[in-house]
Amino acid sequence: MPIRSPEASQRLAGRIAGFTLLLLIASGLYRVGIVCEIVMFNCDIVLALALYALLKPVNETLALLGAFWRVANAIVLAAGVAAILTALHTVSGASGLSVFSSDQLAALMNILLNVHSNASRMGLLFFSLGAGMHSYLLLQSRYIPRILSGAYLVVAILLLGFDFGWLIVPQFARRLEAPVVVPDLVVELAVASWLAFKGVRIGSSESGPVKG
Repeated sequence: MPIRSPEASQRLAGRIAGFTLLLLIASGLYRVGIVCEIVMFNCDIVLALALYALLKPVNETLALLGAFWRVANAIVLAAGVAAILTALHTVSGASGLSVFSSDQLAALMNILLNVHSNASRMGLLFFSLGAGMHSYLLLQSRYIPRILSGAYLVVAILLLGFDFGWLIVPQFARRLEAPVVVPDLVVELAVASWLAFKGVRIGSSESGPVKG
C-alpha cells in the first residue's frame, strides 16, 4: 500500500473538510426532520477531524482546540435531538405517561421543545468558536486565498457576538439574526466550495498555483 506524503494527506483532509462543510450547510438549511439534524452533527465531527488534520502543521494546539469546540457543538446538538425524540415519544402516548393530565403533557412538550431550541443556540456558540479558530489558522496558513479566510474569520466573530447577544438580550439579538446569518452562510459556502473543488495550497505563496 503506497505511503501518502504529509502534503497529500493535508490536501485530502482539505477536500474532505470542504465537502463535509457543504453537506453540513445543506443539512442545516433544510432541517426537515431529525435525520437531517443527525447528519448535521455527525458532519461536524468529521469536519472537526478533517480540519485538525489539515491545520495541525500550522498550530497543533489551536487546531485541536478548534476541533474540540466543533465536537462540543455536535454533543450539544445531539442532546437537543434527544429532547425532540423524547417529545415525540410523549406525543405518541408512551406507556407510563397516562398518569399525567393533558395540561401537564403539554407543559412537558413545551419544556422539551425549549430544550431543543436552547441546545441549538448553545451549539451555535461552540460552532462559532470552532469556526473562528479554524478560520484564523486558515488565514495564517494561506492554504486558501486570504480574502476567503479573512472573511471567514470576520463572520465567525460576528456570529460569536450574536450568540452572546442572544444570551444577554434575546429580544434585541433576534433583530440581528438575518444580517449575521446570511453573510456567514455566503462565506461558508465560498470557503467550503474552494476547499472541496479547488483544494489547498501546500508549501506555496498566496500568488502561486493551487496544488492538488
